[in-house]
Amino acid sequence: MCNRTVHKSFLVLFFLLLQSFLWTPQASIAQSRLPNVSPEMESADFWIKKIRDPDRLILGADEIRRMNQRNLNNQDLYLFNVREQKQSLTRDELLALFKEDWEGFARPQGTRYGRNGKPLTLSFWNDIDQKLNKESIRENHPLHFGLVVKRTDIRVFPTHDACKIVPDEEGFDVFQHSTISPGSLVGVYHSTNDGLWIYVQSQFVRGWIRARDLAIARDRREALDYDELDQRLVATGSFVKVFADPAGRELAFSAQMGSSFPWVASPNPIDKYYVVKIPTRETDGRLAFRMGYVSKSEDVHPGFLPFNQQNIARQAFKMLHEPYGWGETDGGRDCSRFIMDLFASFGIVMPRNSKYQAMIGEDLGVREEMRTREKLRFLDQTTPLTTLLRLPGHIMLFLGKHQGRYYAIHSLWSIQKADPSGLVLSKIGRVVVSDLNLGESAPNGSLLDRISDIRSISGRARFP
Repeated sequence: MCNRTVHKSFLVLFFLLLQSFLWTPQASIAQSRLPNVSPEMESADFWIKKIRDPDRLILGADEIRRMNQRNLNNQDLYLFNVREQKQSLTRDELLALFKEDWEGFARPQGTRYGRNGKPLTLSFWNDIDQKLNKESIRENHPLHFGLVVKRTDIRVFPTHDACKIVPDEEGFDVFQHSTISPGSLVGVYHSTNDGLWIYVQSQFVRGWIRARDLAIARDRREALDYDELDQRLVATGSFVKVFADPAGRELAFSAQMGSSFPWVASPNPIDKYYVVKIPTRETDGRLAFRMGYVSKSEDVHPGFLPFNQQNIARQAFKMLHEPYGWGETDGGRDCSRFIMDLFASFGIVMPRNSKYQAMIGEDLGVREEMRTREKLRFLDQTTPLTTLLRLPGHIMLFLGKHQGRYYAIHSLWSIQKADPSGLVLSKIGRVVVSDLNLGESAPNGSLLDRISDIRSISGRARFP
């Protein structure tokens, strides 16, 4: 068994983000539309019309399943096949996971800051260590399965307290791994001594979630059978409401793009809702199931969407202008979660970190040190909307070329630019369409200058 998550590489990318975005004497708020972007270009149809055959199937369902399996088996991608979890870990194995977390994120020898900007004290770190409840770990520690019952934060440590590298920086809490969607299968490893936090392994990250957001299966098949049901209703809107009653009065949860739930045939075809099977938590924390109801007016699809350029464009633009959120804080999406949710609509499993997302598909041979004109030559050959563009600490979806300029859609926190008063940090903080020359006046260059990887997610190169 291989228990993996992103730790030291995460911190490297975090420091790159700080260097790229935060080092500046001034700050400003970017205009609603970025330079060289017209209103028409903020529409999926604008880019779809540029494609010769936008409905052409790029990968079929069987090809996607095989690609997912290869990626889940690739240890370099930091993915985890939860279904293949062992039945137990030794005490030393579990303690090794805690040590990895601690060495990757705590680093109490360096100064870290809380939500109020004050340094975190040794007492704070000691309290965190105590919460790990290491004394209750058995020599042969049993593992369980569970299902997430509502969208929940997954944290590095069992605490809501923030940890920041820069004391007054907005939004970047390094204890925040990500969020996990309702209905997600997780491996259940351990709990705090008060039972309020559970240590889990999801498909893309390991960490602590609130116990109230998790239902633990009595036996493994109970959770695995739910996860393996094929007939599923997929959330294809940015967020979709799932209700606990057919009248739509009691909200069960909101499901983000790419989430899916077993679809139960409605006894009455004229009903105005879909019926799905959703997990729920009993008072003792055990797993149970109930019916959930999704209005037929919601943006959902029976099964995953066909993987073609038209659908990719439409899915991406459903998130346009939605807020940036590091680790999905405050309901936003950061750059890699934007990519992850987008491709989840097609049943494609993506790593959580941009560095590893840029290892999916076919490497087209671009490197950061290449001259800009060489990168443009690759962009002229690659297929729009199936291509990821990565630069250190960031990832984008390539849209195509218009009037000699190259464009992407991505969730962007900020960009440096120079103006007469000096170097300025232009905060963007949302999903945008941008010209790849964005940031060209800054010392570290434009988005295009800094591209380090270009990847085709078709699984095979196909040049127009």
